[in-house]
Amino acid sequence: MTKLLMLLLVIVLLFTPEISEAKYCKYYRSCAEVIADHPDGKFGKRDGDNDVIPCENVCRSRQQVEDLLNQMARSKKIKIR
Repeated sequence: MTKLLMLLLVIVLLFTPEISEAKYCKYYRSCAEVIADHPDGKFGKRDGDNDVIPCENVCRSRQQVEDLLNQMARSKKIKIR
């Protein structure tokens, strides 16, 4: 019985949206969310065509991505001081 409960717990954890959602572009609701998860600008699989625009379902242009990255960098500098 304990093994069954453990297996069920593992299955639930694997399919919990908070854990699995950010892995796929279709789960991001905004470009800002994508950038917040990847503030270093390294988007990996989220930029499949290597055009520096990750998750094109929510990030519409290179300029939008650059603006968000710059905003994040500025906000981190402000918080450090």
